[in-house]
Amino acid sequence: MLKFIFKFIIKFILILAIIAIGLLTYLGVMPWSSSFGVGQKDLGIKVTKEESVAAIVKIGTQIIGLPAVTPDENSFRLEGTKIANFAMDSQEISAHSNNRTWRNYPIKNVQIKIHDDGTIESSAILIVSKAMPYAMGLGYSRDQIKEAMQKYNIPPVEVPIYILGKGSVSNDKVLVDATNVKIGNIAIPSNILKQVNTEAKNVIEDLIRRNGKSFHCESLTFANGKLDFKGRVAEKLYVATE
Repeated sequence: MLKFIFKFIIKFILILAIIAIGLLTYLGVMPWSSSFGVGQKDLGIKVTKEESVAAIVKIGTQIIGLPAVTPDENSFRLEGTKIANFAMDSQEISAHSNNRTWRNYPIKNVQIKIHDDGTIESSAILIVSKAMPYAMGLGYSRDQIKEAMQKYNIPPVEVPIYILGKGSVSNDKVLVDATNVKIGNIAIPSNILKQVNTEAKNVIEDLIRRNGKSFHCESLTFANGKLDFKGRVAEKLYVATE
């Protein structure tokens, strides 16, 4: 993603979606079988290339491309750290989230809308085939990822996802409270959603710990249509390009 703070937002989308797909498959429901032909929900956010560049400059982490031949497990690396204190609206967050050079970036056409009450609404296309190399780049082993993918029998598809909920971070402790998740046209039942929220919280906190030398979140909140962040972010981000 990626500046690490935006990893939280994207993982709010990505991890919830992956876990939800896995649990549905495990229970015998095939979300992708009824998703073909189902379009992505349009939240009305359109961004330009200029807006994407401006959003990246605002965060201040320098993005450095690695050679395309770089192995997946080395395709993402943070370096250094610096104090950061900023706010971004829905347009800026969406612009930042769509400006990705990392070849393993597993979502596209991202739209993120923050409502006045702090609710986060997100819509995107999930590229499941990139989930394994993406996770490897974040520090998980191939065996760990294969075990999870095989357990849930997740196929390499592209599927629209939609998530509505709230989230925050305080001193690197994460709150994830998704209230509506759809994979294609299938809504995740509330009993499954509770487990999805818990697992997503655990994974995000694990990623924060793994990147603790470059990232620390004193506070991340969503209110009045904006994201507010205080903490530290990486000085440099290395990603393998296409």
